Amino acid sequence: MGLYLTFLVFNCSQQTKNDFPILKGPYLGQKPPGKTPEVFAPGIVSTESVELNSVFMPDNSELYFTRKTPEALYVIMMMNRKNGLWTKPVPASFSGVYEEADPFITSNGKQLLYISKKPLKGLGPPHDILILNRNGDEWSKPYNPGLPLNTEHNEIYPCLTAKGSLYFNSNRPGGYGKRDIYKSEYINGKFSEPENLGGSISTEYDEGDIFVPDDESYLIFVSRDRPDSLGSGDLYICFKSKDGKWTVPINMGETINAQGYDYGPIVTQDKKYFFYTRNNDIYWVDAKILDSYKPDELKDREK
Repeated sequence: MGLYLTFLVFNCSQQTKNDFPILKGPYLGQKPPGKTPEVFAPGIVSTESVELNSVFMPDNSELYFTRKTPEALYVIMMMNRKNGLWTKPVPASFSGVYEEADPFITSNGKQLLYISKKPLKGLGPPHDILILNRNGDEWSKPYNPGLPLNTEHNEIYPCLTAKGSLYFNSNRPGGYGKRDIYKSEYINGKFSEPENLGGSISTEYDEGDIFVPDDESYLIFVSRDRPDSLGSGDLYICFKSKDGKWTVPINMGETINAQGYDYGPIVTQDKKYFFYTRNNDIYWVDAKILDSYKPDELKDREK
């Protein structure tokens, strides 16, 4: 029996080595993209399955993304860098039982937010926002912050800034369209009543999947069926103006948006790359492309 187990372990080890490539360096050792979006880590992260959402730890030691399993369950996958080598994607320790997606990690690496259909009396499903705290090299058990952040309706795609501003989208009653974008502030240990951004951001159309950097200088989101849409869902961007209000969102154009569905935006903590999802694969592009959308008046102010 001991000899058999030794052979089994060795054989599995050899299979793992043969089946999974050696990946070294930041961003899985992938060749950095230019100003044209490219599929990220084809055959490793972006595969024949459905993959969406992606976020790295600030020190680039771990990667989390969402994958749809053959059983049609959305699971958050993770990879980490051990002794300089990236491991094979496996379900994250907190995922795999309920439908879960949309991982987001704060800029200090101390909190991970995601959405889940994990039942909770009085609230979800459909989807609630759950939060994990970092304890050393591990994540705590997830907790549900409850009302007024989470309701019996969908709350998805969280983005939490260093100042405690939580952006997310929801189909809760009282909005302007199918889904709207909301903002809640973390004050005295709890989240405030969410405020609908309204204006030209939350409209009669369907808006969601928000990314906002820590300084809240710009906002990227997806919207469906707007008159200037190039596909079934496009990414839009707006900026904070001199008076603190958001500029009118503009379509990010054919460079970013294809004829299909483009969503799941996020910029890496080192501000080098812009990741998003296109037609069931994860793409990345040089984040400098975001400067090309900035209004001239804001560019002049930075000079």
